[in-house]
Amino acid sequence: MKRVACTTLLVLGLVALAAAQGTASGSVTQPSSATQHKAPPAAKTPEEHTAYQAILTNQDLAAAEAAAKDFGTKYPQSELRNPIYQNLMYRYQQTNDAAKTVEMGRKALQLDPDNPMALVTVGSVISERTRPTDLDRDQRLAEATSDAQHALDGMDKWLATAPGITDEQAKGVKPLLISASHAILGMVELTRKNPAGAEKHYRISLDANPANPDPVTLLRLALALDLQSKYAEALTFANRAVELSAAGGGVLAEWAKQEQGRLAKLTGQTPAPPQPAQTTTTPPKP
Repeated sequence: MKRVACTTLLVLGLVALAAAQGTASGSVTQPSSATQHKAPPAAKTPEEHTAYQAILTNQDLAAAEAAAKDFGTKYPQSELRNPIYQNLMYRYQQTNDAAKTVEMGRKALQLDPDNPMALVTVGSVISERTRPTDLDRDQRLAEATSDAQHALDGMDKWLATAPGITDEQAKGVKPLLISASHAILGMVELTRKNPAGAEKHYRISLDANPANPDPVTLLRLALALDLQSKYAEALTFANRAVELSAAGGGVLAEWAKQEQGRLAKLTGQTPAPPQPAQTTTTPPKP
């Protein structure tokens, strides 16, 4: 079930892109004096601002990336280098280019090692694209784990002072970051063939953002439970995954239906039709 982006990461990306675009146009709302947020990154000269805008608006990603490299050479002390690479990271993510997403994310992290949005994006892509048979599996999973844990450990401090982010935005982004971080750790444990560990992290991921459960996380929790022969409980989450993925169709919806069908046979139950369901990760009692 490999993918570059999930709903959570795309939401985080849109928040970051909005901040970057707003800074470029001068329309970012300044944090109130009651906060300790730093001022948004800004160009020091009109020429620097023009070059920055040109990168953000260049629809040719390869050309934008080349321009970003030139920008760093010409303006090595610019505050805008990090927003540029974070912008490119999310744009590559939206094109499903895993390698470039990670590459741009790592460049952003070189400039801001504590940025939880870049950490969860890089960690998610690596965890999603690592197979149990990969020769560098352990190294990749270690990086994904480190990124996710770093995001969890440092997000409060980073969000409290992050440039260009208001207190309200920080409050809204935090549960998404927690959910995404634990989803990464759950994927790592699934790849390591540790379904009990995966179950723990997927439950935390869903509990962190109960109003907007990710169908992929629901399905993977069902798989983790299935691997532990907890079939009835797994079916509860598979039913929810089917419900939430039905509208979008595609591969995810098909996988969810397959898992639902398998679990229904194992438990002797009829697959539940789509219906409103609880968002908590604790299955309803019989």
